[in-house]
Amino acid sequence: MRVSDDTVRELNEAACDAGVFTWDLSTDTVYADKALAELFGLDARETERGLPIVRFLDRIDPADKPMIAKAIHEAIVTGEAYQQDYTVVRHDGSTAAVAAFGRCFRNAAGTPSHYAGIVYPKTSGPSVQDAIFWHCLQAYNLAKDAGQMEMVELLQQALRRCGRAIESAALH
Repeated sequence: MRVSDDTVRELNEAACDAGVFTWDLSTDTVYADKALAELFGLDARETERGLPIVRFLDRIDPADKPMIAKAIHEAIVTGEAYQQDYTVVRHDGSTAAVAAFGRCFRNAAGTPSHYAGIVYPKTSGPSVQDAIFWHCLQAYNLAKDAGQMEMVELLQQALRRCGRAIESAALH
């Protein structure tokens, strides 16, 4: 599979704009990086020091809130991965379409304790799924070149899970 230079540039920009967070459920505090602060229109220093989850939830479009609340609740209860697309409404009224991925982790007693994730801005360019596929494809090629056959097999499985046809000739 050949990827154009423009697509590579857009995918790298999207990855650089992704915001990372962790949520301490016991204190209801979300710690996030500058990119997430910018996506949600929050102060970067405050997000790095931690803010109540409600400060982030307040920025989700009211039409999306019920869906997001249910999905987050299910991820906490089940421990399954979370993936949702929604719209953020910043304090100034501007909006951002985002894709969020996360998972809840449990402590030794089995109690949900931390939730970690990443939020990508959605662009008119390649989707997050395209970015994941492209990165897996690049890793596949590197593993193949290095003779890491076990890794090649694992990456082939990941590429198939992306729902893309994989042809040996197209992978290099």
